[in-house]
Amino acid sequence: MRFSLSIVSTLAVGSVALAQEFPDPNPVPQADGTFLWYVGNNTQYPVIQDVLEAVSDGDEVVVRSGLYVESLHIDNNEVTIRPFVKTEDDGPEFENVTFLNPTEGFNNNNGWAMKMEGGRGTYVGRPRQFTELSNGLDVETRIQPRDTFDYSAVGGLVEVPQIAKGTYSTGQGGTAKGVIRFQSRTLDDVAVLSDSGLGTFHGALITSMQGSGGGIMVSGSDNQTAFVDCDVRYLYATGNAHDQAGDLPVCVIGIHGDSTTRPTFHKVRVQYNDSAQYGTVYQNGADSTWMFCEVSDNDSRAADGTIMAKDGKSTWTDCKIRYNNSGRGTFHWEADGSLATDEHRFLNSCFVKNYTVTNLYGGVAWVDHASAAGGQPQIMFSGCAFSDNNGLDFPNPTTPYDSNLETEADYAINTPYFPEYRIGLDNSNTCESSATLVLDPPAPMGDMNSDGSIDAIDLEEMMSLLGTCRTDVNSSGDIEFGDIIEVLSNFGSTCD
Repeated sequence: MRFSLSIVSTLAVGSVALAQEFPDPNPVPQADGTFLWYVGNNTQYPVIQDVLEAVSDGDEVVVRSGLYVESLHIDNNEVTIRPFVKTEDDGPEFENVTFLNPTEGFNNNNGWAMKMEGGRGTYVGRPRQFTELSNGLDVETRIQPRDTFDYSAVGGLVEVPQIAKGTYSTGQGGTAKGVIRFQSRTLDDVAVLSDSGLGTFHGALITSMQGSGGGIMVSGSDNQTAFVDCDVRYLYATGNAHDQAGDLPVCVIGIHGDSTTRPTFHKVRVQYNDSAQYGTVYQNGADSTWMFCEVSDNDSRAADGTIMAKDGKSTWTDCKIRYNNSGRGTFHWEADGSLATDEHRFLNSCFVKNYTVTNLYGGVAWVDHASAAGGQPQIMFSGCAFSDNNGLDFPNPTTPYDSNLETEADYAINTPYFPEYRIGLDNSNTCESSATLVLDPPAPMGDMNSDGSIDAIDLEEMMSLLGTCRTDVNSSGDIEFGDIIEVLSNFGSTCD
């Protein structure tokens, strides 16, 4: 049920001693019956949690620039929480917004900067690419940049991908981009906690104010939280128990639950973190999915692994895992007690220049699973690249003539299984440049003579072959005008 105007008015009076002139009205009624709330500094609603308790499903919360020291809790469905959009010389840009975990304060839980429970369809950070209208149609989400003082429209509507992230200090003398920054403050708390969450964090910069604390904690059944285009960096997590989350360990990224705990990570970069006991990424049970992610430059020598698992399963696709320091294995799995159907899969991913304390074993992975010795392998590498892990090339450190993938000399991957690991597509020692995805980008169509360029010669070649199957450039199954368009649209390109 939507709050009445009288309740909204009461909220405004309770949140601020002196009402602001702009924006007016606030919240702003929308054509679909929802409301757009302007909150934070120099608005009628400086306390953000007050608004989160008042909004209804479908509302949008726009946060003004500033540092907000609150333990925020969100459980609403289809709510968008994003920064105010202003216009700079280079175009539209999100204002800088930081949510910092408090260590003390009235009515603060003090264990997180933001906690999500439920939140079906809720987006925190960059809004959803498409907005679904009540009539079922999807339209591209567009945002109106506004004047930072009087809220008047500046220019026209802009699509979400055109809005630049803010630039934040990392506390290490550098800067990083983000839509919203979330910060923890002590070894006992985290920046973001998702307990059976269903929403999406898009464009989050997750770090610590003073260098100590955890980044992300995911727990609870039916958890489907998505983290998209996020950076998790410069955290120091020792595994201290979180006394408001069932004493679960505080990690850089910690995932805890059962088979219904299924968070997903899309283009998440986990970099420059220090950790002890539980590694940089720790998973106990659960079923996580990682796509186009990077785990690099992390120091986990005090732990068994940079990526650690106890039971559960995970899938890593098109990921880069490199320049990490670990105790026993870059990926370490304590598998005793796991189910026979539990499996960790690495697909088309790169392991490059990772090191362990032995400087010999576990440069890629180490699995402890005594109860399954000699049994079916529960770890898979498909189409992966292994290069210079512990200074050893793929597949083993002996001689080129003893390059059997399953020999005892294959120190990089140490497991009790037989064979030691499953192979899907052939693995190799070649990884793409760090500036590109692991997968080779598709080459432009239309290079008819395979000379590396698409030019007039290709057009002549195609015209001479009209009526033959070779002219089906776009592989549509038909030879038609679209094939000529494909050549012309890529004209002048160079094939990599």
